[in-house]
Amino acid sequence: MSDHTSHRRFDGTLVTAPFGGENVERTAREEYRTLLDEYDSEDVLVVTGAPTSTDTFRESLGSELRGAATPYVTSLVVHATDVLNQSDDRVILSDALRRELLYRFLADYEWETEYLRRASEQPSFIEDVDAVMGTISWQTVTPEETPELCDIAAALDAFHDWLAENGHMERGQLISEALDVLSGDARDGVVDFEAVLVVEFEEFFPLDRAYLDALVGDCELVCIAEENASVRRTWVETGPVTDYVSFSESRCGVSESPSTRPAATAAYFAEETTSADPGTGSVSVLATDSSDEHLAEVANEIEALVAQSDWSYDDIAVATKRSDSTVTDIIEAFEGTGIPTESTTVTGFGDDPAIRELLAAVRQLGADGGDEVPNHGPELDRQRLDRVHEMDNLGDAVRWWATDTGLKERIAERATPLDARAQFGNVRRAFRMAEFLEDTEFVDATWTSFEEMLERAHKYAPVQNQTSATNLDGGVRVDHLQAIKNESFRAVFLVNLVDSEYPGDPFLTRLFPNERVESMPDYPGVTELTGTDVDVTFPTTSTASSRPFARYHTEHARRRLAIGAGAADEHLYCCLYEYEDTALEERAQASRFLTDAYDRLPWVTEADDPLITSEQAAEDFLLSRVDDALAAVRRASSQDITVSLDEVEAELGEVQDLLDKSGARGEELREALRARVEFANGEVRR
Repeated sequence: MSDHTSHRRFDGTLVTAPFGGENVERTAREEYRTLLDEYDSEDVLVVTGAPTSTDTFRESLGSELRGAATPYVTSLVVHATDVLNQSDDRVILSDALRRELLYRFLADYEWETEYLRRASEQPSFIEDVDAVMGTISWQTVTPEETPELCDIAAALDAFHDWLAENGHMERGQLISEALDVLSGDARDGVVDFEAVLVVEFEEFFPLDRAYLDALVGDCELVCIAEENASVRRTWVETGPVTDYVSFSESRCGVSESPSTRPAATAAYFAEETTSADPGTGSVSVLATDSSDEHLAEVANEIEALVAQSDWSYDDIAVATKRSDSTVTDIIEAFEGTGIPTESTTVTGFGDDPAIRELLAAVRQLGADGGDEVPNHGPELDRQRLDRVHEMDNLGDAVRWWATDTGLKERIAERATPLDARAQFGNVRRAFRMAEFLEDTEFVDATWTSFEEMLERAHKYAPVQNQTSATNLDGGVRVDHLQAIKNESFRAVFLVNLVDSEYPGDPFLTRLFPNERVESMPDYPGVTELTGTDVDVTFPTTSTASSRPFARYHTEHARRRLAIGAGAADEHLYCCLYEYEDTALEERAQASRFLTDAYDRLPWVTEADDPLITSEQAAEDFLLSRVDDALAAVRRASSQDITVSLDEVEAELGEVQDLLDKSGARGEELREALRARVEFANGEVRR
C-alpha cells in the first residue's frame, strides 16, 4: 500500500551504500568512526532496522572501539520496548499470550460484513485474520475503502481497547505507543545520547520513520540506506526509501567490487550486475532427484562441513523463502539426523518432548475426573495429580509437578546440552503462561483454561517472531531469508530453488483470493501497481509478464534470494530437486533466477557428489543403493550393457567405513542390507 503523502524531512545526513553487506558494514564503520571523533561511544546510539542484525553491527562497529567498550546498538522495536517499560505500566504480551487472548476475544466477536461472518466458520480463520491484523497493527494503517478490511481494523481497535482495560498491550503497538511518549514531555527522560547512526534505513516503514524523527530531536543524525536491498518495506511500499524522505545532506557510501563469489552472486541476483571472478569462496548447485531426498542431501553436506576441525554447526545457515511450515519441516528433519538447530522464526514448542510431557499432565488435570479421562503415561500417578489439584496457584502447581516428577533432571539426561537449553526455555515459557492466567483477572485461572492455552501454543508454535531477537542456543540457523539479512555465516544453504517457489505465485493472505487483493487499494501491502512502480523498485527483469502485480512479486522473490546469498561468507549452496514428492512425480523446473545465474556466472558450478558422512545418509544411501545396484546388474545381463562394479564397490566402501565406527547401530544397518539383498533375490526370512 504505497502512500507517497508520507514524505518526511530529516535534519541530518543520508548515506546511500551500494548493494552488498561488505559495502554496508564498511560504510557503517566509517560513519561511526567519524562520529567518535566528536562524541564518546556511549553518546552515540546505533539503531538497526531489525532485531536480528543488532549483534552483527555490534560486533562490526566494536572493532572501532578500544578496550572493553561496546557500541550502543539497539533496534527500533527493542528501543520502543525500553521506552514503554520506563513510562507505561501495561504488560507487553509475548507472541504466544497475545495470540491466545486474540483467539478468546474473537471467539464470540460479531463481524459486520457477510464475507467475514462466513469466513469465521472456517478452522483457519483466526490464524488468517490474525496475520492481516498483525500487518495493520505494525504499520498503524487505517483501511477506509474495503468493507472487510474496515471490519478487521475495527475488530483490532476493539481488541486493543479490551487489552488496555485490563492493563495489557500487544507488541504490534510498541512503536506507535512509544512514539506518543517521545512526542510528549517524557522524551527527555528516555533520551540519553547526542548522536544517532541508523543502519538498514532502507527497511523503515512510515511509522518507523516517524518514530526516528521523534527520537532524534536535535541530536546529530546519520542514516545509511543500502541500494536495492529492501525486502521488508517493499512488501508494503514501492520504490526506494529516498522517494519518501529528504535530508539536509546526502552522499554515496564507499563501493568496492564483491570480494567473494557468494557476494558477487548476491549482487547479480539483486542488480543483474556481473563482475570479474573474485576467485574466493564457492557457489554450488546441490541437486537431488526428488524433493524427499532434498533435505537429506543438505544434512549430509552439513555433516561433511562440520567434520572439518575448524567448523561448527553455528557457522551454517539454511534459508527458506518464507516463515511457514517449511522452517519447521527442516528443523524436524535435521534433529532427526542429530543436527542441532536454532531459529528466530519458530520456537521448538511444538515438537519439544518436555512440553509434550507437560501437556499430557495438564490434559489429565484439565479432565478433572470427567468421563473422558485422556490416556497418560505411567509417571502421571494419581497421588501426585491429586496433590497438584489441591494447590491454589496454577504457576506454583505446574512448577511443583515439574520438580517432583524430575522433569529437569530427565531433560538434562536425555538431551544434548544445546537441546536441553532449548527445552528448559520452553518449560519456562509454559510456567509463565500459568502465572499469566493466575495474575490476569479477565481470564479464568483453571486447569481447563491452561490446557486450552498450552494446546494452542503447542499447535501454533511455528509463527514468525517479528518483534525481538530470540535467544539463540547454537546450532545450524534455520530461518526465512529476511531474518538473516546482514548476518554472516561461513556457509548458507538456499533450499527449494525451483520455479514453483522462486518466484512461485504471489501470496499475501489466505483470507482473500489474490484477484480480490489486487483490487484492494487499502490492503496493507503492495497491491495496485503500475509498470513504473515495478521499474523504480527493482533494477532486475526476470519475467515478461504484462501484469505489474506478477512482475513486482517476481522481482521481490529474486531480491529475497539476493539477501540470502549475501549472508554467505565462504560457501553458498543453491539446493533444488528434479521431481516433486507426489504420486504423479511432477517434474520440477529449476528457478529461473538460478538458471540465469548459472548461465551468466562462470563460478556457479554443480556440487561434487558428497561423501557419506552421517548415519542417516548412510542408511538412506545403503538401502536405496543396493536396489539400484541389483537392478543395474540385472539390466547388464539382459540388455548387454556394462556396469562399473568398481564404482559400486567404492560407494559401498564409504558406507562400510562409517558403519565400522557405528558399533551396534552399524550392525543393525548391515542386517538391513542383508535382508534387502535376500528379499530382492526372492528369499523371505523372519
